[in-house]
Amino acid sequence: MAKTRAYWTGLPRGADAATVVEAARRAEARGYRGVVGTQVYGPPWGQLAIAAAATTTLEVASGIAMAFVRSPFETACAALDLDQLAAGRFTLGLGAAPKYWTERYFGQAYEPPIGRMGEVIDVVRHVEDAARNRRPIDPFAGRHYDLDFVGMEPTFSPRSAPLPIWVAALRERLCELAGAKADGLIGHPVWSTEWTLGPAMDALARGAATAGRDPASVHLQLWVTASVDADPAEAVRRARGNMAFYGGIAQYRPFFAAHGFGEVVDRLIEARRSQPVAACVDLVPDAMARTFVLCGDRDEVAAQLERLWGRADSMVVRPPSWGIDPTQYAALVAELETMLLGEAPA
Repeated sequence: MAKTRAYWTGLPRGADAATVVEAARRAEARGYRGVVGTQVYGPPWGQLAIAAAATTTLEVASGIAMAFVRSPFETACAALDLDQLAAGRFTLGLGAAPKYWTERYFGQAYEPPIGRMGEVIDVVRHVEDAARNRRPIDPFAGRHYDLDFVGMEPTFSPRSAPLPIWVAALRERLCELAGAKADGLIGHPVWSTEWTLGPAMDALARGAATAGRDPASVHLQLWVTASVDADPAEAVRRARGNMAFYGGIAQYRPFFAAHGFGEVVDRLIEARRSQPVAACVDLVPDAMARTFVLCGDRDEVAAQLERLWGRADSMVVRPPSWGIDPTQYAALVAELETMLLGEAPA
């Protein structure tokens, strides 16, 4: 039996409530399984609440909420509120985000990210369990979070189904954590196909084995960047902007180096210290763009997506956005949507 193609899409950033309502209702009518709200830089809760209130079947997820920029208790309360507002259609997607952002933008502790992420998950489930059983919250004594909860009796009540928690990952250790503790794994938009189906899935399986779990029980949502054009060279040219952005993040260097692009990202990191993304595009070789972005005409990209559907349970597929004019980006989104979902009903 063929796997259902469960596509998700993103909510508009920086939009007013009416625009979010329109986007959510359109996504539901168009046949998307769900929508994701991203934290850049404010928390995603507001737009997700609006989307949930405007729809009836559309799933909503934080994709992602930065895990370390607020207390895990606040994250738990926000997630349980959203699950109520969405009538059980909410998924908490957590990500570590770049270290520099957490420490220098938000002024919060980041290290060690794997242990800290595990405890954030533990706190959310700890709070949910107490609220579900209508009892005071017991103290939580972890290595990174020490919360006594004295006098805290939850007045909120979770829905009957446990809150799904998905973890976003770039490299293996967070994939392992997702396999051991989370309900889902969110693949990074720069994962190459070979990385996705090789090291990432191997790490997910290792983590699941430590907990005696079947790795197939962990929902895999892939975030895929796809540059579609009848002219292959134009598809690659557009993809280079995304790589100029991600390749300039120093924390990501080991990932790109593992693919053979260490020297390229060294140049990008240095250039990005003083130059905008648009000025760094020419530093990205075509081979790097093709490795981390699905590039080609419709048939070529569809074949690459089909290979990923051999393991993925859902996908968010977007065109490259960095260095793309907003009007052109909207047209690329519409073209890609037609390719994925077919023509919109008249």
